Amino acid sequence: MPHDAVGKAPKNWSVLKYRWSSEDLMIVHGLLSVGNRPWHEVDAVLIPCNIGGQYWLMASVDLTLGKIHLLDSFRQEVPLQIRKEQVAPLWWFLSSMLHQVGFHDARLTGEVKYEKRNRPFGVSMVSTTHVPQQTRRGNCGAHTLRLMEYVMANRKTFDWSEEDMCTLREKMAVEIFCNSKPH
Repeated sequence: MPHDAVGKAPKNWSVLKYRWSSEDLMIVHGLLSVGNRPWHEVDAVLIPCNIGGQYWLMASVDLTLGKIHLLDSFRQEVPLQIRKEQVAPLWWFLSSMLHQVGFHDARLTGEVKYEKRNRPFGVSMVSTTHVPQQTRRGNCGAHTLRLMEYVMANRKTFDWSEEDMCTLREKMAVEIFCNSKPH
């Protein structure tokens, strides 16, 4: 994404022209998988974000306030402006998608509805002191999935470290295998 595009979406940016497939819309409307709820019934969604095809972090998206909180397990602090540029397609895409599926009409009223419609989401970083930090490359995906698991379970403390990653990867593999449907 061009450096000067932060804060404004280029008119030719394909993310704004994307039209959701019927399967995509079924997810947002809570119709595709067991336990999936329509987005207009929830306050937040968790999204794993891939940065440049090389790195994963978690976005906790507050749908009603229009804010994205990034949880990053990378030990080296990355400036917020750089992360905002890296996730800009997400925050513009979410605004466009919520408008397209009628989220604001179903959830918000009056001036607040008008104010939130088609506006980019605000982005902030959760302090690295509140997120377990990885010390080795290659564990960002496992850290991201573990963060999502803890947030969904409403656990207040993160009680794992880099040394637990091998065991956590094995646990995740078993869970995926046991919960997958045969084709």
